[in-house]
Amino acid sequence: MKKIYNEIAKMDFPARKIAKEQQARILERAMERIDGQCAIPARRRPRFRWKFAAAAVALCGLCAGGVAAAGYFLSPAQVADQMEQTELSTLFAGPDAVEVQQTQQGGNYTVTLLGLTSGGNVTGYWSSDWGTGAPPADRSYAVVAVAHTDGTPMAALDDEKSEVSLDNSMVSPLLAAPDCPIFEYNIFTMNGARYDIVEDGVRYILVETDSVEAFADKDPQLAVVLGQSGLPALTGNYEQDPATGAITPRAEEGCVSLLFDLPIDPSRADPERAQELRDQWLNGGETAPQEAQPEQQGEEDPLALLGGMTPAQVRAEGVLQSSGTVSISDGIYGEGWYYGEGGFVAPILFEEGVEQEQVVSYTSEGEVELLTHHADGTLTVEVWQLPAE
Repeated sequence: MKKIYNEIAKMDFPARKIAKEQQARILERAMERIDGQCAIPARRRPRFRWKFAAAAVALCGLCAGGVAAAGYFLSPAQVADQMEQTELSTLFAGPDAVEVQQTQQGGNYTVTLLGLTSGGNVTGYWSSDWGTGAPPADRSYAVVAVAHTDGTPMAALDDEKSEVSLDNSMVSPLLAAPDCPIFEYNIFTMNGARYDIVEDGVRYILVETDSVEAFADKDPQLAVVLGQSGLPALTGNYEQDPATGAITPRAEEGCVSLLFDLPIDPSRADPERAQELRDQWLNGGETAPQEAQPEQQGEEDPLALLGGMTPAQVRAEGVLQSSGTVSISDGIYGEGWYYGEGGFVAPILFEEGVEQEQVVSYTSEGEVELLTHHADGTLTVEVWQLPAE
């Protein structure tokens, strides 16, 4: 299993030009959860957890089928109490909490975003990103309720035939901004965790991540997918406009995909903190390269040079290391082109029937990867080595 995950960690997501080290970091987080908790390496197991709690409070006014009457759910604070998260319950009852009560329907389900809050790391969650330092004091929390629209109760957590589970559902914050692509900003990269309980026929899902409030000016939203899990649940069920950042649900067959606005005051955005989090999530804590100042512009950044090269320039100046052509197929990430040791390209990158080529990744060592999409639907992958600066 370790070999499989090591290979998958090498995968490229060529929708944006990012270094392979960054791609591996993003994919590592996603793949820890793609097959459910049973597939998470032991050292990462706390990063995405179920929290089981026995039913302790009976609701008044229940329907005959056992589901709470329409419009009545536990409050976020009560959900936290049922999860034995006393400090979190206090946060949800505090002045920074926001009661939302947004309801949407999809398929056979009614999903309600109950509320959100922010505060310290009160659940005991831990991320290796924090090293030996103290956990951040600005975690974000949200609670959603999932119920059958017809009033039949949701299955218990220990029911193997449960129609909603960690293996087939996803709840994640997203940012509807052009500089915040879905595959870089989601519950996997944002040090997220999830906890579920079922009370009186309603499934409650609590998610927590690093601060979403810092990105309040990036139109934060909450995605809820029923029918699929892992990173493909987000990249396959939502489309993001590269120019505006707007996100639109586009449910795949057999899935329900919903999108809720997170009502966070844009004035609470903290660009400095947001940049710190970007560096932590995407660059391993290292500060992202900044635009050169006028006195530094005489020194050209090797990565910037590689990033500006066209496929023709790469072929003219580089040495071909490998080349192969593959056809589209179905695999762990859905339909796309699979190549090499875990490489994957999604069909959305290219227009059907049109021949296109582009540089999709490059490293500081001068290794550049080119993709050529042919009119017949095949894809040629070339790896070139340029002289290192």
